[in-house]
Amino acid sequence: MAEDDERLITPSTSDGTLQGKERLWQMLTTRNVTQLYASYWESVPAFDTVLTNIHRTNDPSPIIYGLETCEEFQRITADNPSQRRIAPAGLFNTGTNLLSVLLEYNCQNPHRVAKFNGNAKRGHGNEWQTLWGKHTPARYRGAYVTAKNPKYSVDEILPIVLVRNPYSWMKSMCRNPYTASWQGQSNSKTCPKLKRESNLNQWNEVNVRFGPGQTHHKSLGHLFNDWYGDYFYNNYTIDDGSERNTTAPFPRLMIRFEDIIFFPKEVTEAVCKCAGGTLGHRADDKDVANGTFHYVVRSAKAGFGHGPQSHRNGLIDSWIRYGSVNPESEYSSDDLALAQQVLDPLIMDAFAYS
Repeated sequence: MAEDDERLITPSTSDGTLQGKERLWQMLTTRNVTQLYASYWESVPAFDTVLTNIHRTNDPSPIIYGLETCEEFQRITADNPSQRRIAPAGLFNTGTNLLSVLLEYNCQNPHRVAKFNGNAKRGHGNEWQTLWGKHTPARYRGAYVTAKNPKYSVDEILPIVLVRNPYSWMKSMCRNPYTASWQGQSNSKTCPKLKRESNLNQWNEVNVRFGPGQTHHKSLGHLFNDWYGDYFYNNYTIDDGSERNTTAPFPRLMIRFEDIIFFPKEVTEAVCKCAGGTLGHRADDKDVANGTFHYVVRSAKAGFGHGPQSHRNGLIDSWIRYGSVNPESEYSSDDLALAQQVLDPLIMDAFAYS
């Protein structure tokens, strides 16, 4: 690394190092970041580039799908609002842990906080996962629970479902498949293959182990359709061919993985408001100043050319990793065409992935 690139800088408008990156720098300064390595900061994409790659050029704001269900959730929990909970749900590799941390630090159920005598750490009302499991398909809602003797019902929890650009998501599943398995998943050069290498007329079937049992899907793309279809459609099923009804099956919000990285405050505020909560700083949170939104800045592994770990953080790395490239560019034209045939067009359009 060149000596000039090893220097620490404070991004500034006067020398052009802040131009196009003001949004990220504002987030970082709330977490007391004052300097970064020049080469590290230079690798951060400008926000215009980010918006292009996450398909939000024409509307630089997050997508919150299902806001029409907020009133219904608050209505059915009106008798005992202190019981209201918020919990993430989503397929593997979609940012459910990040969302849970954002909510825990920034959103409180005021009725529940009052029940705990003002202790927002105990009474914030945000759960780590839904009662049926954050990765479990929604068809098991009410039929399967992850905890013994839960203290709230399925109607008292608002699922916040994280969706990720399927082209990016499928590649991440190749790197970390969790409990999913399919032919060729370990081949980094060809994964994901939606059809078998040995027989292009045969789908490359995927099996997934969830808490209630195993599910089977025609391909990784079909897994995306099937899993999100349970939350997106009212009468969606895998095989019966019934007409799809996009009326919400129950109160829920669906948000994009990309938006909790690039619009964390806006997303958290919308989610919190939907559940009848209040956006605010917890008194026990000493990591940020009073009245400041708590952005999640996690340490990342030090990489060559980017200085010591103490000068790196997960927020910057996320901007670089997820904002620099359009995920579709990682696919061959043939694989891209096949994926476009498979992926549900209504879901793709709803989240601006098409």
